[in-house]
Amino acid sequence: METMTNSVQASHDTEPASARDPARVQAALDHLLSSPPFRNTQQCQTLLRYIVKHTLAGEDHLLRERVIGSEVFGRKPDYETGEDPVVRIRAAEVRKRLAQYYQAIPETPELHIDIPPGSYRATFRWKEATAPDLAPAARTHGGDLHPALPLAAQLQPAQLQPFRSTIADQPARHFGRWAFASLVALILVAGASVAALRVPAPARALHDFWQPWTNSPKPVIIVIGSNAVYRLSDAVTDRYTAEHHLETHGMEVFIPMKPDDILHGSDFFPAENSFVALGDVAAVSDMVASVTRQKQPFQERFPNDVSFAELRNSPTILIGGFNNPMTMELTKNLRFVMRAHDEIDDAQDPNRRWLLHASNDSHDTEDYAIVTRMVARSGDAPVLSVAGMGQYGTLAAADFVCNPASLRQLANQLPKDWAAHNLQVILHLKVVDFKPVATEVVAVHTW
Repeated sequence: METMTNSVQASHDTEPASARDPARVQAALDHLLSSPPFRNTQQCQTLLRYIVKHTLAGEDHLLRERVIGSEVFGRKPDYETGEDPVVRIRAAEVRKRLAQYYQAIPETPELHIDIPPGSYRATFRWKEATAPDLAPAARTHGGDLHPALPLAAQLQPAQLQPFRSTIADQPARHFGRWAFASLVALILVAGASVAALRVPAPARALHDFWQPWTNSPKPVIIVIGSNAVYRLSDAVTDRYTAEHHLETHGMEVFIPMKPDDILHGSDFFPAENSFVALGDVAAVSDMVASVTRQKQPFQERFPNDVSFAELRNSPTILIGGFNNPMTMELTKNLRFVMRAHDEIDDAQDPNRRWLLHASNDSHDTEDYAIVTRMVARSGDAPVLSVAGMGQYGTLAAADFVCNPASLRQLANQLPKDWAAHNLQVILHLKVVDFKPVATEVVAVHTW
């Protein structure tokens, strides 16, 4: 278990740096919004400015989903947030772009701005600070942790090791060998109990779900599935552009095809490990944000660049279903498995299956996904798979496992010791305007 450090505890007694110098916050925000991840997205810029402004002002009542939808996105004041998840979708996009921005800069920034999942308040961490600074809205009168704090601030490594060192420095003659061992064990148990109490209830399920990955001494390997894409050869493209007098200067060109046009095998080449669906990219951003928030190192790999031996020794996250051979191989003998591109079967009940009724065009209206969490693996490292039948299912599965509220609701349906067991969850979701919405859990299995 983990708890916060003394430095975080002390920060409750000092004024946040963000409140002392809002001008510096504004300067850092302006620089961030002019960066590539935010430069061309006006809605994300507007939302982030709004959240930072009202967080600094301590105006919690203006940081509610329905209020943001009305003030930022022009929705009616009484609109149904369940039917129109614009705020949740745009907030998730802002979080992804923040993660992309901070990953791209070579040095630690003066100010790190974040919006923790499950909250619409900003948090601020200053480079020179000894601990993450808390936004005014994140304080409580009793000094307890608040769900609005970034997970990194809530779950700092426990100070059990320094405490053990203090005990070990005492003269050995005061303790018998077994008495000393018993005392240390008691301290560890007590420390773990205190740590569990310090994790806020809303974030406890999230913490328990992710701990095997965020508390590992080895980097997390994120294996990204890629779509099967064939590209036209340069000869075909060059011939077309020359015949039509196009000055492409290297730009991508769609070549229109007539029903009777003939192309040969030599006119195509497979673009292996080159194309990743946008939904899968967004899912990767979710996962990267989750592990980096805990300062956990990671590596992004394609399936052809990772061996099963590495997966047995390093905590792993698999992104994608049918487009990720690692996912298909590692989950093929589990209870819930994907079949025939549009079907999920229950291996323990041949009469139970879930069918995807795909649209005839590219405008998908629904998807299914399987979340697989394997932690009880006879000494092997943990594996997490978020696998949609299509890209929207993969994205919805990633959003699900990164959402404290979703995991809390799931944990309420599971045995108390669920975090120590393997888990599979089947999700069904609606797709509206090329975005996953209305995700529901339709089946759960633990073992």
